[in-house]
Amino acid sequence: ELDKVKKWLNRLWKFKINNKKIFDPNKELVYADRVRRREPGDSTLGLSPHCDAGSVERWIDKGYQKIYSKIFKDDFKNFNPFDAFYRDQTQEIESPAVSHVFRTFQGWVALTRQGPKDGTLQLIPIAKAMAFILTRALQDDVNEKELCDSKPARALSVNEKYHSLLLRALISIPTMEPGDTVWWHPDVVHAVEDRHLGKGDSNVVYVGSTPYCEKNLKYAKKQSKSFLTGESPPDFASENYEVNYFNRATKKDLTDLGKKQLALKSW
Repeated sequence: ELDKVKKWLNRLWKFKINNKKIFDPNKELVYADRVRRREPGDSTLGLSPHCDAGSVERWIDKGYQKIYSKIFKDDFKNFNPFDAFYRDQTQEIESPAVSHVFRTFQGWVALTRQGPKDGTLQLIPIAKAMAFILTRALQDDVNEKELCDSKPARALSVNEKYHSLLLRALISIPTMEPGDTVWWHPDVVHAVEDRHLGKGDSNVVYVGSTPYCEKNLKYAKKQSKSFLTGESPPDFASENYEVNYFNRATKKDLTDLGKKQLALKSW
């Protein structure tokens, strides 16, 4: 069922340019992410507002410059955040704090009931808000070397100092039941509530839609090596908790589709 959801989400994008596919919406490559477990009262797992997949790259990387060319040319009203052209050509700085894939959507599946004040997800549900973020860094009151406090090898920060107007739109998602899922565009600013003020555990598993393209295939091949050895995925710190774990998942546990999605078998 999750595979069907991702295929449907992929097709919300413009993925063909002159009959050439930027990505194949009907083929998925799994991006191994994390499980988040929060107990009531937890104040350690919150995340400040940000966007993933690079920070300073959005101004200096040639791929990102092409993606956001209409914004940089003061034609932001005609910028289409769902146009996949050049999305597969970005070059992110190597860092365990930066994702190196193109996701049509980021998302998670609820493992427990949770809602506002339960340490849940927050969003600014405006994909075109990236136009504000990018041009805000070019205003006269911002040091040209600072880019609104963006740091290399980190997520793109959205903060009160420079983005207070935008942060007025930050809201917590509605109550979710186990099995419910939420998805957001990769340019959408998101956060996790600082404190879990609820009474029950607030747990999710992060998923994402990473369609088949050369950029994602390159990462998937690296990730598959980590899977076979029980190591952490390339985009994450080398914690390698499962290397010596006897009952960890192996290639034998995968379906035919699973092998393809982990780049262990050709499509």
